[in-house]
Amino acid sequence: MKKFVAAILSTATIAGVIASGTTAFATQTIDGREGDTSGDVQVNGIIGEFDNTTPGPNPDDLNQWINVTIPTTALFYTTEASSHTEIVSPTYTVTNNSAVGVIASVAGVDTPLNMSEVDLLNVNGIELFENGTPTVTETELFTLEGNQGTNEGTFAFTGEATPVNASEESNPSFKLVLSFAPDVEED
Repeated sequence: MKKFVAAILSTATIAGVIASGTTAFATQTIDGREGDTSGDVQVNGIIGEFDNTTPGPNPDDLNQWINVTIPTTALFYTTEASSHTEIVSPTYTVTNNSAVGVIASVAGVDTPLNMSEVDLLNVNGIELFENGTPTVTETELFTLEGNQGTNEGTFAFTGEATPVNASEESNPSFKLVLSFAPDVEED
Protein backbone atom coordinates (compact mmCIF):
# COMPACT_ATOMS: atom_id res chain seq x y z
CA MET A 1 0.00 0.00 0.00
CA LYS A 2 2.84 2.40 0.85
CA LYS A 3 4.41 1.83 -2.55
CA PHE A 4 1.05 2.48 -4.24
CA VAL A 5 0.63 5.79 -2.36
CA ALA A 6 4.25 6.73 -3.15
CA ALA A 7 3.65 5.96 -6.84
CA ILE A 8 0.53 8.16 -6.88
CA LEU A 9 2.38 11.00 -5.14
CA SER A 10 5.33 10.65 -7.54
CA THR A 11 2.98 10.74 -10.52
CA ALA A 12 1.20 13.83 -9.13
CA THR A 13 4.55 15.56 -8.53
CA ILE A 14 5.75 14.79 -12.06
CA ALA A 15 2.45 15.99 -13.56
CA GLY A 16 2.73 19.20 -11.51
CA VAL A 17 6.28 19.76 -12.73
CA ILE A 18 5.31 19.22 -16.36
CA ALA A 19 2.21 21.44 -16.06
CA SER A 20 4.03 24.29 -14.35
CA GLY A 21 7.09 24.22 -16.59
CA THR A 22 9.41 24.51 -13.63
CA THR A 23 11.48 21.91 -11.87
CA ALA A 24 10.40 21.10 -8.34
CA PHE A 25 12.99 19.76 -5.92
CA ALA A 26 11.91 17.79 -2.91
CA THR A 27 13.37 15.02 -0.82
CA GLN A 28 12.06 11.70 0.31
CA THR A 29 13.13 9.56 3.23
CA ILE A 30 13.55 5.83 2.80
CA ASP A 31 13.12 4.36 6.26
CA GLY A 32 13.74 0.63 6.69
CA ARG A 33 11.89 0.73 10.03
CA GLU A 34 8.73 1.30 8.02
CA GLY A 35 9.47 -1.47 5.57
CA ASP A 36 10.86 0.84 2.84
CA THR A 37 14.07 -0.25 1.17
CA SER A 38 13.87 1.58 -2.16
CA GLY A 39 12.69 4.84 -3.71
CA ASP A 40 12.21 6.45 -7.11
CA VAL A 41 14.07 9.55 -8.35
CA GLN A 42 12.66 11.44 -11.35
CA VAL A 43 15.47 12.21 -13.82
CA ASN A 44 15.11 14.90 -16.52
CA GLY A 45 17.60 15.55 -19.28
CA ILE A 46 18.46 17.89 -22.13
CA ILE A 47 19.65 16.33 -25.39
CA GLY A 48 20.61 18.63 -28.22
CA GLU A 49 20.45 22.43 -28.39
CA PHE A 50 18.84 23.95 -25.28
CA ASP A 51 15.61 25.78 -26.19
CA ASN A 52 15.06 28.63 -23.73
CA THR A 53 11.57 29.36 -25.10
CA THR A 54 10.05 26.09 -23.88
CA PRO A 55 9.66 24.79 -20.32
CA GLY A 56 12.14 22.19 -19.21
CA PRO A 57 14.89 21.49 -16.74
CA ASN A 58 17.34 24.26 -15.90
CA PRO A 59 20.53 24.24 -17.97
CA ASP A 60 23.90 24.12 -16.19
CA ASP A 61 24.37 27.86 -16.93
CA LEU A 62 21.12 29.57 -15.83
CA ASN A 63 21.94 32.59 -18.03
CA GLN A 64 21.03 30.42 -21.01
CA TRP A 65 17.40 31.12 -20.04
CA ILE A 66 17.81 34.78 -21.05
CA ASN A 67 16.01 35.53 -24.31
CA VAL A 68 14.65 39.08 -24.48
CA THR A 69 13.82 41.54 -27.24
CA ILE A 70 14.80 45.17 -26.64
CA PRO A 71 14.73 48.26 -28.85
CA THR A 72 17.95 49.10 -30.70
CA THR A 73 17.41 52.85 -30.30
CA ALA A 74 15.37 55.14 -28.09
CA LEU A 75 14.62 58.86 -28.12
CA PHE A 76 14.02 61.56 -25.55
CA TYR A 77 13.14 65.15 -26.38
CA THR A 78 11.99 68.42 -24.85
CA THR A 79 8.49 69.80 -25.30
CA GLU A 80 7.67 73.08 -26.97
CA ALA A 81 4.89 73.65 -24.41
CA SER A 82 7.52 73.76 -21.63
CA SER A 83 9.85 76.10 -23.57
CA HIS A 84 12.03 73.02 -24.06
CA THR A 85 12.70 72.44 -20.36
CA GLU A 86 10.60 69.28 -19.87
CA ILE A 87 12.06 65.99 -21.17
CA VAL A 88 9.67 63.24 -22.30
CA SER A 89 9.88 60.22 -24.58
CA PRO A 90 7.85 57.56 -26.32
CA THR A 91 7.25 54.34 -24.38
CA TYR A 92 9.54 51.42 -25.25
CA THR A 93 8.85 47.71 -24.75
CA VAL A 94 11.06 44.88 -23.50
CA THR A 95 9.69 41.40 -24.26
CA ASN A 96 10.75 38.21 -22.49
CA ASN A 97 10.76 35.33 -24.99
CA SER A 98 12.05 32.83 -22.43
CA ALA A 99 9.94 30.18 -20.76
CA VAL A 100 11.10 31.46 -17.34
CA GLY A 101 10.96 34.87 -15.70
CA VAL A 102 13.66 37.47 -16.31
CA ILE A 103 14.78 40.36 -14.09
CA ALA A 104 15.60 43.45 -16.16
CA SER A 105 17.92 46.05 -14.61
CA VAL A 106 19.43 49.36 -15.59
CA ALA A 107 23.12 48.51 -15.33
CA GLY A 108 24.48 51.91 -16.29
CA VAL A 109 25.09 54.37 -19.10
CA ASP A 110 27.94 54.37 -21.58
CA THR A 111 29.55 56.96 -23.89
CA PRO A 112 27.53 60.06 -22.93
CA LEU A 113 27.92 62.91 -25.42
CA ASN A 114 26.67 66.51 -25.24
CA MET A 115 24.70 65.93 -22.02
CA SER A 116 25.52 69.34 -20.46
CA GLU A 117 22.03 70.79 -21.16
CA VAL A 118 20.36 67.84 -19.37
CA ASP A 119 19.62 68.85 -15.79
CA LEU A 120 17.93 65.57 -14.87
CA LEU A 121 17.14 62.42 -16.83
CA ASN A 122 15.27 59.41 -15.45
CA VAL A 123 14.07 56.14 -16.89
CA ASN A 124 10.98 54.81 -15.06
CA GLY A 125 11.94 56.98 -12.09
CA ILE A 126 15.53 55.69 -11.99
CA GLU A 127 17.95 58.62 -12.14
CA LEU A 128 20.42 58.35 -15.00
CA PHE A 129 21.91 61.86 -15.18
CA GLU A 130 22.04 64.94 -13.00
CA ASN A 131 23.54 68.18 -14.34
CA GLY A 132 24.85 66.33 -17.40
CA THR A 133 26.78 63.77 -15.32
CA PRO A 134 25.90 60.05 -15.07
CA THR A 135 24.56 59.18 -11.61
CA VAL A 136 22.95 55.78 -12.16
CA THR A 137 23.79 52.75 -10.08
CA GLU A 138 22.57 49.31 -11.08
CA THR A 139 18.86 49.21 -10.27
CA GLU A 140 16.10 46.73 -11.08
CA LEU A 141 13.83 48.09 -13.82
CA PHE A 142 11.16 45.36 -13.68
CA THR A 143 10.66 41.58 -13.54
CA LEU A 144 9.00 39.86 -16.46
CA GLU A 145 7.17 36.55 -16.29
CA GLY A 146 7.93 33.75 -18.72
CA ASN A 147 6.50 33.80 -22.23
CA GLN A 148 3.23 32.26 -21.02
CA GLY A 149 2.56 35.15 -18.59
CA THR A 150 2.98 38.92 -18.41
CA ASN A 151 6.14 38.95 -20.45
CA GLU A 152 6.32 42.61 -21.50
CA GLY A 153 7.60 45.60 -19.58
CA THR A 154 7.87 49.21 -20.69
CA PHE A 155 10.19 52.10 -20.05
CA ALA A 156 10.17 55.82 -20.84
CA PHE A 157 12.37 58.80 -20.11
CA THR A 158 11.45 61.92 -18.13
CA GLY A 159 13.47 64.84 -16.91
CA GLU A 160 14.43 68.48 -17.16
CA ALA A 161 16.74 70.47 -19.40
CA THR A 162 18.18 73.97 -19.62
CA PRO A 163 18.83 74.61 -23.30
CA VAL A 164 21.62 77.05 -24.17
CA ASN A 165 19.48 78.20 -27.12
CA ALA A 166 15.98 76.70 -27.28
CA SER A 167 15.58 77.78 -30.92
CA GLU A 168 18.47 75.52 -32.01
CA GLU A 169 18.53 71.75 -31.83
CA SER A 170 21.25 70.00 -29.84
CA ASN A 171 21.69 66.24 -29.76
CA PRO A 172 22.75 64.65 -26.47
CA SER A 173 23.25 60.89 -26.57
CA PHE A 174 24.37 57.88 -24.54
CA LYS A 175 23.97 54.13 -24.47
CA LEU A 176 21.55 52.78 -21.88
CA VAL A 177 23.01 49.52 -20.58
CA LEU A 178 20.35 47.00 -19.58
CA SER A 179 21.24 43.73 -17.89
CA PHE A 180 19.13 40.61 -17.53
CA ALA A 181 19.11 37.71 -15.10
CA PRO A 182 16.93 34.61 -15.08
CA ASP A 183 14.31 34.59 -12.32
CA VAL A 184 14.64 30.90 -11.39
CA GLU A 185 15.80 28.91 -8.43
CA GLU A 186 19.18 27.28 -8.86
CA ASP A 187 19.33 23.49 -8.87
